[in-house]
Amino acid sequence: MSDTEAGKGPGRPETGARGRRRRDPEWTYAALLDALLGLISEGGREPTRKAIAERAGVSERTVFVHFADREALYVAAARRQAERWRAHAEPVPPGWETARKVDALLAQRGRMYEVMSPIRKVGLGLEPDSPGLREVMADGDSWFRTDLADVFAPELDRVPDAEEAGGLLDALEAGCSWAVWDHLRSRRGLDEAAARAAVGRTLRALLSPGPHTS
Repeated sequence: MSDTEAGKGPGRPETGARGRRRRDPEWTYAALLDALLGLISEGGREPTRKAIAERAGVSERTVFVHFADREALYVAAARRQAERWRAHAEPVPPGWETARKVDALLAQRGRMYEVMSPIRKVGLGLEPDSPGLREVMADGDSWFRTDLADVFAPELDRVPDAEEAGGLLDALEAGCSWAVWDHLRSRRGLDEAAARAAVGRTLRALLSPGPHTS
């Protein structure tokens, strides 16, 4: 709860453990990032510096005491957001049968994408003007691709040129991408279970034995 919500103006001094915590630079830094991410998630748009400060329970001036500029603030928030969605990652053993791997992979991807979605939508709009955001988002895309390659390594090994441009790995990456998930959830209005089912059909079809895997 912020100072304002608790009935205190953010400018009033605090005492005790709570006051000491608010004077801790690391606590304030984290509170500002959490405030920014929370406001974007709730509102679907970039919040004002005043709104970020009020949510964090600090003065507006404090925002750029901790962050040199808007770019630094958003890049730090993007990195914190990446930590959040990656926390849902669980290893899927490559040795499992394909159908079981598809189900396990999509269960965790669904959780990740639901965490990512409201923040990523705003990030995509800011990305063209932010080299730092482009780098963080590219790192995320690379993580998802590497994860796919690791999980389905046995299936990819059976397909000539599977990891070349336009190959099976590209198809798998496209088939279970966040963009596809968001289309199914936001545009088609599917619930999470139905979205997983649709993406699962795509992956199982791509991975099924056939002429392309001989």
